[in-house]
Amino acid sequence: MAATRLLMLRATQSIAMCRRLYSEMVEEGSTQVKSNMKIPKIYTKTGDKGFSSTYTGERRPKDNMVFEALGATDELNSAIGLAKEFSLDANHVFVSELEKIQCILQDIGSNIATPLSCARESHKVRTSFSSEPVQELEEWIDKYTIQLPPLTSFILPDAPLP
Repeated sequence: MAATRLLMLRATQSIAMCRRLYSEMVEEGSTQVKSNMKIPKIYTKTGDKGFSSTYTGERRPKDNMVFEALGATDELNSAIGLAKEFSLDANHVFVSELEKIQCILQDIGSNIATPLSCARESHKVRTSFSSEPVQELEEWIDKYTIQLPPLTSFILPDAPLP
C-alpha cells in the first residue's frame, strides 16, 4: 500500500509537471514537445526493499510517518480532484478554489517529503511556503459559509443529513 501511495505521488507530480510544461509551451505559441525536455518517470527501478527516499535523498522505511502523511495528503488531493470534476459538470463557482487547494496540497507534500532533520537550506527554500494559503482558505470558508443555512447540529462524515 505504501508503494501505491508513492506511485500515486510520483504520478501526481509528473502530471503537474506535464501540465506546467504544456502551459509554458502554449504561452510560447507551440504545443509541440521539445526533444530536449525530460519528463520524469513515475517509477524508480530501485525495487521494493521496504524503503523509500525523501526529497532530501534520505532512505526511510516505507511505514515511516512521513510516507503515511504523504499518502494521506495524496488521498485528500484525489478526493478534491474528484469533487472538482463533479463541480465542473454541475457548473459550480468554486472550481478555481478547488484547483488552488490541489496546488497547495502539492506544496504541502513537498514540505512533508523534506524532513528538517536532514534538509539542507536549499531543500528548505524550495519546499517552503507562507501562511498566505491558510488565510485565503479561511476567506473562502467564510465566503461560502455565509451562503449556507445555520447549523443546528454537527455533521458527521457518511452520516445522513438532518
